[in-house]
Amino acid sequence: MMTEEYINQEIALALGFFDGVHKGHQKLLEKTMVIAEANHWLSGVMTFESHPLKLIFPAYAPKMITTNAQKTAAMKAMGIDRIFINQFTEELMNLSPEAFIRDYLLLKYNVRHLVVGFNYTFGYKGAGMTKDLVDFGSEYGFTVSVMPPCVIGGETVSSTRIRELVATGKVEDVPPLLGRPYAVEGKIVTGKRLGHTFDVPTANLQSDVSVIMPSTGVYFTKVELDGKQYDGLTNLGYNPTFDKHPYSIETYIYDFNQNIYGHHLKVSFLKKIRDEIKFESVDALIARIKHDIHFIDQMYRKK
Repeated sequence: MMTEEYINQEIALALGFFDGVHKGHQKLLEKTMVIAEANHWLSGVMTFESHPLKLIFPAYAPKMITTNAQKTAAMKAMGIDRIFINQFTEELMNLSPEAFIRDYLLLKYNVRHLVVGFNYTFGYKGAGMTKDLVDFGSEYGFTVSVMPPCVIGGETVSSTRIRELVATGKVEDVPPLLGRPYAVEGKIVTGKRLGHTFDVPTANLQSDVSVIMPSTGVYFTKVELDGKQYDGLTNLGYNPTFDKHPYSIETYIYDFNQNIYGHHLKVSFLKKIRDEIKFESVDALIARIKHDIHFIDQMYRKK
C-alpha cells in the first residue's frame, strides 16, 4: 500500500474522527499528551479529511460540527504536537483490521502508543474492536489506552448527541458537552440589504455548507469580528415573508455600525428566541425584528 513519508519520531497517537473536539475527545487528547510527555514522545492525532460514511454510505453522512480548520485549531490550542488529516479512500476502507495497523498505520508513523475511545472500530466494515487493537499492539510493539465514556448529565457525550441538540435549536445545552458554544464562521457577503433599508443592518454570513446549522429561527448570539466580541441577534432560514428567499444567516450586531463586507465573522449560538415566522407584510416583519432586538437587549445582554 502506498504511504506518505514515514514519520520517524516516536509518537503517542490518538485515533478517531474527533468531530467537534468535544469534552470526550478532550479527555482522550489530554491522555495522549500526558503519555507523550512522560515518555518524551510526540503527541499526535490521526484522523480523516471527511467522515468515512461520505464514502461508504453518502446519504447517511452527517453534517459536521467543525470544519477541518476548526478541528485542527482546537487540537493545537490544547497542545497536540502533530495533527495528521488523511484521506479516507476506497483502498483504506477495504483493509482488514490487521492490514490497517500493519500496512497503513505502522508504515506511516513510529507508533509507540495508541489512544482510542471505548467504541473505536477500525478495518473493513469496522470489524476491528479495541480488544483487537490491544492484541495487535502486543504483536507489533505498541501499547494501547482505551478511554471510557465521558458521561455528562447522565448521557455519554458524543458528536451525534451534539448534532441533535444543534439541529433542534437546543443550543444552550451544547456548551457543557462541547466545552464552548456551537459556532459557525465564514465571510460576510452582500445580501438583499433589506435590513439597511429599514435601519436594522445585518451581516450576511457565507458559511461552510458541510457544517450543521441550528434549526431556523432567531437566536441570541455572540459575534467575533476582527478580534473583538459583540452581542448579536442572528436569524437563520428562508425568510418566508418573501417568496423564494434563499437560505441565509443574518446577524444584527449590537452597538456596531461599520462596513464589514468581506471580513471574517464567527457566530456563537447561545439561546433560541423564537421560530421562523411568515409575516403578512414587510412592515410587520421589521416591527418584529425591532421587538426581538429590544427583547434580547433587555433579557440576555449584560449591562
